[in-house]
Amino acid sequence: MSAILHLVTRLRPGGHGGTLWPTLMALADGQLMQQVLPLAAGAGALQAARLLSPESVQLLPVPAMRAVATALRRALDAPAPPQALHLHGLPALLSARHVLQGRPRAHMPLFLHQCSRVLAQRLLQGMPERSVFLVGPDRVDPLAAAPLPGAVDAVFFSQPLTTDTAPRIVTAATGDPQADEEIAQAFAELAVMLSGIQAARQPTFAWIGPVPGSVRALLLAAQVKLQEIALAEAPARARALAQAWIYLAPDGAGRGADRLAEAMAVGLACVAAPAPSYRLQIIDALSGELHARRADLLQSLARLLESDALRLAMGRAARLRARHQHGHHRFRASLLLAHGLSPLPVLRHEAGHAAPAVPGVPASPG
Repeated sequence: MSAILHLVTRLRPGGHGGTLWPTLMALADGQLMQQVLPLAAGAGALQAARLLSPESVQLLPVPAMRAVATALRRALDAPAPPQALHLHGLPALLSARHVLQGRPRAHMPLFLHQCSRVLAQRLLQGMPERSVFLVGPDRVDPLAAAPLPGAVDAVFFSQPLTTDTAPRIVTAATGDPQADEEIAQAFAELAVMLSGIQAARQPTFAWIGPVPGSVRALLLAAQVKLQEIALAEAPARARALAQAWIYLAPDGAGRGADRLAEAMAVGLACVAAPAPSYRLQIIDALSGELHARRADLLQSLARLLESDALRLAMGRAARLRARHQHGHHRFRASLLLAHGLSPLPVLRHEAGHAAPAVPGVPASPG
C-alpha cells in the first residue's frame, strides 16, 4: 500500500512552521499510511519524534543532505510510489524539485508547507503539471486558487445577534488605507442612494473600525455612523456587527474578504460585489447575494430589509458557511479534502447542534 511521504528539513517538536505534527495527526486519523524522511536529524530529535508520532507513521532518517535525492528516488521507484509528497522547508522543496524535474510521469500532488504563493510559483516553473497545495497554519489551499481568509476568531461565532435594534447596514475597515478608501466611497454612495428609496424601514448606515482621514468627511456627509473600533479589538467588533441587520461589501476588488468572513461568522445576511474573493465565500442567493450593478445591490438591500425571514435565514446560512470555511477546524478538514478524504468526521467532532444541509457545504454541527 502506498503512503504519504514527508520530506522534512528540520525535525523539532513544532515541526517546520508548526504544520508537521498537525498534518501527521490529521492524516493518521484519515487512516493514511505516512513515511517521514527527516534530513540530518539528531538522535534526540528522532527519539522525540517517535514518541510524538502516531503508530502508523514511519520515520526513515536521511543521514545527510547529499543523500536526500537518493532516498527520494528510491521512494518514487518503489512498486507503490507515494500518494502525495509533503515538503517541509525550503531545502526539502529544492531537493524534490531537482528530482521531480527529471521524472515527468511522477504526478503525485505536492503539499508545500509554509511556503509563500509567489515563491512556490517561481520554484515550480518548468516542472510537469501537477496538483500543488499550500499548507498554512490554519488552512490548506490549492496553489492556483485565490487565497481565502484564515481562521476567524471564535468570538465572532459565539456572538448572538441583537434582535431588538433598528435596521442597520454596516461595513468594516480592512486596515489597508487604499482599500478602505475604495470601500468607503462605494459604501457612502449606496447610503445616499438608498436613503432616497421609499421603504417601510429606513436603515442607518455604520462604518466599523479605523476611519482613514481621507474619507472621514465623505462618510459623515453621507450620514454614516462611525464606530471607531481598533482592528485588534475582536470582541468589540463582534458586538458591533451583532447590532446590524446586513453587511455590505461593495468594492469590486474584494479587498474586504477578512471582514466579510467575520460578518458571516456573526450570522449577518451579506450583500457583496462579485469580486473573486467574495465569490469564494458566498453561495449566491443562499449565504448572501452577489451583484455587479448598483441598482441590483440596492434592490437586494431593500428586499432584505423588508423580509425578516429571508434576512435571518440568509444569516444562518452565512454563519454555517463561515464555520466550514474559516472555523478553527479548517486546517484538518481542508487537509483531508485535499487528499480525497471526507472531512465529515472532523467537522462532526466540533461541539454544537445539528444544522440543516447547505448546498456546496458538507453537513455538520453548526
